[in-house]
Amino acid sequence: MKRIYLNENENEKDFIIERKEKQYKFPKLILIMRSELYRGMFLSVTEDTSNKVTDYSELSNKSFEIFEYWIYSNQIKDEIEITQEIIDELETGIDYFQLNQTNPNLFDLLINKFNNQNQN
Repeated sequence: MKRIYLNENENEKDFIIERKEKQYKFPKLILIMRSELYRGMFLSVTEDTSNKVTDYSELSNKSFEIFEYWIYSNQIKDEIEITQEIIDELETGIDYFQLNQTNPNLFDLLINKFNNQNQN
């Protein structure tokens, strides 16, 4: 199976979201499918050809890792415990990243997992 990329240049397949402690690489195509913010960034005609952006979302590392896993899988890891703080952070992050209302939606997954955890 051939992998599909927006740009066939080997050095430009991944887009880097830079955080204070770490860099996260995402395929541009996945970010375009999930986020209006990145769709506009990648599909607009500009002279900026940078493959890196600094993350100003103010998400905690734990919340960003939930976001990262969801970007790739459309799921939340089973072993992750969802707290009200994480829900609040990611609700803000959903707005910041202008996430598409995909099915399943990240916020809906968070609420369902939170409710299931608290029923037990």
